[in-house]
Amino acid sequence: MTSNDTRILALDFGGTKLAAAVVDKRNGEICSIVHHPTPSLRGATACIKTMFDMGRQALKECGLVTPGQVGISFGGPVSTDRKEVLMSSHVAGWEGIPLPKLAREVFNCPARMDNDANAAAFGSWYFDTHCEPENMVYIQVSTGIGSGLILNRSLYRGGGIAGEFGHLTMIPDGPECMCGKRGCLESLCAGWALARDGREALKNASKESSLYQLCQGDPLKIDAKLLIQAARMGDSQANAIIKGAFTALGIAIANVILLLDPQVIMLGGGITRAEGEMRAVLDPVITRELHPLFKERYKLQFSRLDGKDALLGAALLHE
Repeated sequence: MTSNDTRILALDFGGTKLAAAVVDKRNGEICSIVHHPTPSLRGATACIKTMFDMGRQALKECGLVTPGQVGISFGGPVSTDRKEVLMSSHVAGWEGIPLPKLAREVFNCPARMDNDANAAAFGSWYFDTHCEPENMVYIQVSTGIGSGLILNRSLYRGGGIAGEFGHLTMIPDGPECMCGKRGCLESLCAGWALARDGREALKNASKESSLYQLCQGDPLKIDAKLLIQAARMGDSQANAIIKGAFTALGIAIANVILLLDPQVIMLGGGITRAEGEMRAVLDPVITRELHPLFKERYKLQFSRLDGKDALLGAALLHE
């Protein structure tokens, strides 16, 4: 077994799932990929142990002892120097953990980290758009909502945590968000918010409704995927929730277009697998909300990287 400088161990810490993969940073080819549900109830320490075990497994499957580097995508804000985690809204105990240092000690190689939206933005820009847009906004719609900004062909971090798109206030005093604020975009259309609203809708659903039938009356079975499936089947309550959520997302996207004038808005994350349902709402909402001068200046695209955006971006991270 050997080491290879171009083969990177990429680790993606998500709110609901963990993924580890060996990625060839030259072409994005993935040698091995391992998935596991995030052990969120057991805290940060359990997440780290599980992920590092997954990383060892991925390396073994590719015949590697030591990767060229470890690249880490983390589902939450990280420090300005990207050496420590600031917090996670979904898993307790992450504050101040020096994740790259821990990875460096375990895997005996350099380790770099960024938040998941930044990593996904860079991976998408490099491998999906092939570095064509000068300016691109990547929006991740998944368990949470975030964004990464490619401005003048570089990843823009501001003071370190730029791109907290999910925490734009859409409704003053609206639903409570996991960040502690109210009315954030994330509190309206992230995966956890859709599940919350679906469970609330179930209280008034008839037993003949698609929502009730799909979850068999059990609110714990309702997640964003099931809610979208119910909407596809014509469930009126599910349709209303989806339309409201994606309308808020469309308004927020229009505001970002007005502010940054990007050539591409790229959507990624698990919710965006419902591309048809999203486009049906987003396209007219964005058009309605934009100043006329902006209406032909951008492309709304959906990621074609099959959920691997953050892993691929993590493989490209450098100082």
